[in-house]
Amino acid sequence: MRYPVSILILLFLAAVLTLNASAQDPEPWQDQRGNATPVLMGKNVEEAEVGQEATGLKSRLLSPMVRWELDLKDSLDRSVEMEMYQSNDALFGKGRIMADGIEQNVSASGIISGNKLDLDILSEDLSLFRLSLTMNGKSIYGDYHVHSARFITEKGIAMGKIE
Repeated sequence: MRYPVSILILLFLAAVLTLNASAQDPEPWQDQRGNATPVLMGKNVEEAEVGQEATGLKSRLLSPMVRWELDLKDSLDRSVEMEMYQSNDALFGKGRIMADGIEQNVSASGIISGNKLDLDILSEDLSLFRLSLTMNGKSIYGDYHVHSARFITEKGIAMGKIE
């Protein structure tokens, strides 16, 4: 009877020691206190460029802020400057649009597939610019339609660059 009790006590102590040892080793995404660690670009996530899907972790932001400049030509000449971010195939950001000396804030969102990009830019006065763009390196070009409650839908040409 002594041996089975001794074996049970040894198994119990081994289990307790194993639990204590594993509790001291945090997961790779946790610090010593069990808190989640931040993503440091270039350290724990592979970087993705615009138009390219990353092979690293999919649930985190994959690219740092990128500055975009676009010239929009229809009945007006407009220029757009935006700070854009990418997560997987989603692209989003904010910036400003300038036309005829008037500047407005804009927000943007879109989807990337290969070198093709569908981008919506919405201005403060609720003008919607629906762009269908092609990316070639850091150059962007394509066409768009602008929709607004103030004027008739127009078609234009977009050209720009990614910095």
